[in-house]
Amino acid sequence: MLGTLLATYADAQTTTSGQRTFRKNERTARANWQPVRKSNLTDADAGFVGESKSVSQATATTTSKSASNSVVRQASHVQQTGHGVPEPSYPPHSIIEEPIIHGPSDGYVELEPFHGRPVPCDAMPGGVGCGCGSMSCDGGCDSMGSCGYGGVCDEPCGANGWRPCVTLCLPQDGWVSFEYLSWWQDGMSLPPLVTTSTDANVAQANAGVLGQSTTRILFGGEEVLTDQFDGGRLRMGLWLDRGHTWAIAGEYFKIGSESESFFANSNGDPVLARPFFNVNPATGSAREDSELVAFGGTGNVRVSGSVSAVAESELLGAGFHFRNLRACNEGCNTWGLFGCPQQFCSRTEALIGYRHLQLTEGVVIQERLTGINPVGNFDISDRFRTRNQFNGIDLGWFYTQNRGNWTLDSTIRLALGTTHQTVSINGQTTISGDPTAAGSQTYQGGLLAQDSNIGTYKRDEFAVVPEFDINLGYRLNKNWRVMVGYTFLYWSNVVRPGEHISRDLNPSQLAPAEDPLTGAARPGFAFDSVDYWAQGINAGLEYRW
Repeated sequence: MLGTLLATYADAQTTTSGQRTFRKNERTARANWQPVRKSNLTDADAGFVGESKSVSQATATTTSKSASNSVVRQASHVQQTGHGVPEPSYPPHSIIEEPIIHGPSDGYVELEPFHGRPVPCDAMPGGVGCGCGSMSCDGGCDSMGSCGYGGVCDEPCGANGWRPCVTLCLPQDGWVSFEYLSWWQDGMSLPPLVTTSTDANVAQANAGVLGQSTTRILFGGEEVLTDQFDGGRLRMGLWLDRGHTWAIAGEYFKIGSESESFFANSNGDPVLARPFFNVNPATGSAREDSELVAFGGTGNVRVSGSVSAVAESELLGAGFHFRNLRACNEGCNTWGLFGCPQQFCSRTEALIGYRHLQLTEGVVIQERLTGINPVGNFDISDRFRTRNQFNGIDLGWFYTQNRGNWTLDSTIRLALGTTHQTVSINGQTTISGDPTAAGSQTYQGGLLAQDSNIGTYKRDEFAVVPEFDINLGYRLNKNWRVMVGYTFLYWSNVVRPGEHISRDLNPSQLAPAEDPLTGAARPGFAFDSVDYWAQGINAGLEYRW
């Protein structure tokens, strides 16, 4: 068609000035001509795109109009100048090029024209040809002075995107990530459980007794389990529609089981003792007292032995939730010290789902001692265990922003539900080697675990669990991303072992216990809830498909 048109122009040329002007205009039009699906021709000239006219008819019509106006009409994206020379609109492009498929989502069509591969630009802010929307660069700069690539959206975004109303299908897009967790938790408070005396000649009545100037605490009396915990977290999700507006996601994490322990033995020097508060002394009022594990000083008692204590903790969580796109934005911005503007894509999603947490902790104290006076072997143990199981509804917001290869995402969640609290207390004493009783005898009750508080206690309490996550990531390619971040978790109304170890003791309960019991039944039991938190850093790898 174009050849016939140009041939007709060539035959009509003369040596006049007006013909030279026409020839100049024709060459300009030829240089700017692009194939189009429509034209600005009138209905009478619709042979190019409308009714089926012959080539000669189209050529004759065009020649006649060109001769009278000395202007060659262009496609709709070409502007006319006052001098009769067509001038392309900015930015020049062909409207028949393939559309950009923006991101990995199937079913999302980007309607913006594609301007071709960007060229290098100045990496400094405000540099020539640098930044969003510049004439030579449409994506910003990296540290090497080259422009970032277009398509920064991992998910479909923008007003130019097409999302079908009904796109539900078998899930085909999703993600999975694994992170290493290095967390710290709220320490477990313990009462003083093991003591010693710095004076080897201390009196029996003052050995290892709290409040004495020579007494030192060996274990307890402060928070334990305050060191770093190692763990892992697995997250995965599936998009339920092609437009990536609905997804279902789940996670599982675990830190621990971590423990902190103590062990000491002695033949009597140094002193080892288990402190308690005597609520029923043989004479006088209630006072601080101790049970001797190893003592060789002045008094009627001679004993040697060992004592150990272990505190342990384990936290795990799981859940699932639905994610729904609530807002999406594309544009150009600057991040912190990165001065060169770049394209960004951000998404805000609402979360609703189910949350489960479980915190299991325990404290065990064991004594193994040999008495010279009185004669006998004693094996004594106290066990305190707690378990908290939270179940509730999880609500939250998820925000993510992609900028070049960098990603920044954060999640704020609040779970509301109940915590099923369980406290288990148990104790046992085994006595052997008593010349007045053959064999060994086992009794219920140790030192701080006696018949008055031994048992399993349960109740349900309302609890809230807010959580905050933030992650900085870098995309290695279309599918893989490395990331590092921070997590803070808070949990109200939990039970912990330290709050359920009572130092009040009626020695009449010590094995073998008096029957009937003289004095108050101590130690007793009462629920005591506290708050709990865990926080730390995470590093991991994510795969998207």
